[in-house]
Amino acid sequence: MKKIIAFLLCVVMVFGTASVSVYAEGTEKHEKCPIIFIAGSSVDFVDGEGNPTSMGIEVLTDDDEGDGITKEAIIESTMNILLPFVMEGLPEDKWDTYGDALYEELAPIWDESRLDGNGNTQFGVGVAQSEIDYWDNVAQTVNHGKDGKFGLWDYKFRYDWRLSPYDHVDRLHQFIKDIIETTGCSQVALVGRCLGGNVITAYLDAYGSEGLVKKVVYDEVMSNGSSVINDCFSGQVELSDKHIQAYLLASEHYGKHDIGFDVSGVNELVLEIAERTYDLMAQVGVLDTTFGGIEDLYNRLYKEFMPAMLKATGLGTWASYWTSISDENFDTALELIFGEEDSEERAEYKGLVDKILYLRERIVKPRELRGEENLYKQFEKNYGVQFGVIAGYGLPIPPLGVNHNDNGDITVDTKNSSLGATVAGLFDTLDQDYIDSRIAEGYGEYISPDKKIDASTCIFPETTWFVKNKHHDIGTAWEELSVYFTQYTNVNAGSNQRNISRFLVVNTDDFRKYENLTEDNTEDAPWLEEIEQKPELETKIAALIRFITVLLKLFTQLINGTFSFEI
Repeated sequence: MKKIIAFLLCVVMVFGTASVSVYAEGTEKHEKCPIIFIAGSSVDFVDGEGNPTSMGIEVLTDDDEGDGITKEAIIESTMNILLPFVMEGLPEDKWDTYGDALYEELAPIWDESRLDGNGNTQFGVGVAQSEIDYWDNVAQTVNHGKDGKFGLWDYKFRYDWRLSPYDHVDRLHQFIKDIIETTGCSQVALVGRCLGGNVITAYLDAYGSEGLVKKVVYDEVMSNGSSVINDCFSGQVELSDKHIQAYLLASEHYGKHDIGFDVSGVNELVLEIAERTYDLMAQVGVLDTTFGGIEDLYNRLYKEFMPAMLKATGLGTWASYWTSISDENFDTALELIFGEEDSEERAEYKGLVDKILYLRERIVKPRELRGEENLYKQFEKNYGVQFGVIAGYGLPIPPLGVNHNDNGDITVDTKNSSLGATVAGLFDTLDQDYIDSRIAEGYGEYISPDKKIDASTCIFPETTWFVKNKHHDIGTAWEELSVYFTQYTNVNAGSNQRNISRFLVVNTDDFRKYENLTEDNTEDAPWLEEIEQKPELETKIAALIRFITVLLKLFTQLINGTFSFEI
């Protein structure tokens, strides 16, 4: 009898312990924590007189200033540049002639967009001081947590996203201290989207030891890298008809819902330039020559077009974008944008390059180390910061480089935004042998139902969520997950609390609806089925013209500050 009682007691203890463990894992507790939202490139800029500015874009749509810079004038000058390039530069392989000439033509248009040689703003262009003052005042006077709850939009940190993120850390530190004093809380949560992740990473590097940050949410950030920016800046270009079509079809799908790329004078301008360019090339027989066909011709043009655009529009001077470059490609990118190390051009940008190199040493190199040495793991271990990560997938990224097959959210690739997931290509799934080996090792729960994601290789696999078909700028999944993670304890992607699983999927007809990804809803986005596997030459040319148009739309949105959506 004693043995039976002892056995029953052991059973009770074992199951009782298991029940406590499950209960602890599944029990969430509300915690009062102010949220500071840090957006990406969605803050409007003003000029030195406080007037809204599009930093040069408006000159392409009219001639109100009487300076002769009209759409037709730009087309004519562009054709004048292109004609000698086609007739003389192409046969002699003098590609730099086109890039240099194109830069000289475009640079004056976007002078307000570029940072100067020291990485500072020019012509007084930046975030309106009145907006910064408004949010500083909110931080100093408004306690949004009086009712016991904090929301995502309570406190917004405004900044010039072109600058080095380290240029903002002192002001963010004071912003955080003001909110702590106003609310009576001891710590805050930081939610960063896109380029906002750079500011958070730089802040933790500079002030993380003071322990004022309890939780961080990285939503589709670029601070861990971006394959498309990396490829563009380092000159790794490659044309893929299939992925160009995917990008265009996805853009058109979202555009039908009035959320896609805006049509502007710039887009109309570039379309006309592209059409006239190919008319000209066809007339002189370029498309029928032995120069490698349309793909090779485009790649050659593109290697000069991209550096010229990066420098002319100012994108290459925006220090914050340089966190997207891998350490491996950093030197190549610096030489492509700013010239060789001892050149006069590099000397002209010495102050800016120094800031960029500082980002390389403080963010890029430490983040690329894995395990405990990784920058984010250091923040977690040394400062007690808890990280939640949200990554979209299932959409193409801009197919501008060799990594065009990367899965992403139409802006950032999933591997980087998730801080290290193993991700299948846009049209692919993970190899079945790989999946079987991961399951055998006990990682089956980290494989997505559509077999495209292995979340176990993330830096923070237990607090990383993946949202299929999530557009970078659209949807509520990231908003709700951000509030949930920052305002409750024991939030775990694998526990499926509140019926929110590790893998979610967005409804492509209603972007604000999402559900758990299961075996029953693993279909890819509908527009991917419309892609022609082997386009004819005419289709290739048409797709290329449309692609260049979308590419310039991308530049337009970046410069206008409308690239990252924010409510």
